[in-house]
Amino acid sequence: MVYYLNEIESKNLLKNLRPLTRKVGVSEDLRGWNWNRTPLSPYRPVLLPMYLICSNYCPTSRDLYLKRVEKRRGEWNHPLSLGKVIHDTVARAYTLAREGEFDVPFDDWYRMQRYEDYMKGNLPLIQTYARMVYDYILSQARSQFNVAMSSHPFSAKRDMLLASVPFLVEHTINGELLGCSSVLSIDCYDYLHNIIFDLKVGGNRDETHRLQPAGYALVFESIYEIPVDIGGTVYLWFQNNQLIARKDLFPIGDHLRSWWLEMRDRRAELVHEERDPGMPAECPPSCIYRSVCGV
Repeated sequence: MVYYLNEIESKNLLKNLRPLTRKVGVSEDLRGWNWNRTPLSPYRPVLLPMYLICSNYCPTSRDLYLKRVEKRRGEWNHPLSLGKVIHDTVARAYTLAREGEFDVPFDDWYRMQRYEDYMKGNLPLIQTYARMVYDYILSQARSQFNVAMSSHPFSAKRDMLLASVPFLVEHTINGELLGCSSVLSIDCYDYLHNIIFDLKVGGNRDETHRLQPAGYALVFESIYEIPVDIGGTVYLWFQNNQLIARKDLFPIGDHLRSWWLEMRDRRAELVHEERDPGMPAECPPSCIYRSVCGV
């Protein structure tokens, strides 16, 4: 799991999603390599990080206004700290796995991050969860690597690592052609299945979560001119001291691409006009700007 597809997900990909994307296709106007033409060309000179384009956190998008217009910093809380640590841990574990380093201790790396200097929340619990994710990923990657080596005993170790851990994790890419930040970090690109993944820490599914992989697919196409037709959201959460992972795999078709463009343009306009959208009727409990709005 995490970024590996299980048996059911593989069958769904091969028997449903791939045939569907080949049959339906994507309109040429909505491919990222046409970034210099309408409707992809940004019409406001604003560059936004992907999470501010796609998030549905504040009902009025006032978090975007506070961040980009008033230049305010949000406050760390437990959900934000947990999300940051788990993303760092996943990236660290897959980086080690891609180098064939499956036995590097977790504690030394974690201590060097000095999370306790600035994060808030239940930090001992967060460390416990991070260790679970770290051990799980390295154990699974080692197993995949051993299977690959036993199937191809005369292949080079490096080739088998590239085939058994086929993930570019936290892949940095420039999103300026599509009105995004110059430094974007894609949670994961599976280059054997041609899937872009976004990682969410928590088990609550939301249709808007599909926007982020769609946005990254458009940016990917704008830079590399390679079509990306399938995205995935990986949900990680913890229940009774157990790590649970689920995936939502979906086609990145015209509807999703158009929706992302609409969100980009709407939020770029808000920032360009420096318009305060007003407070929501009720702040989400874990909003990092709760102390500012406090509704």
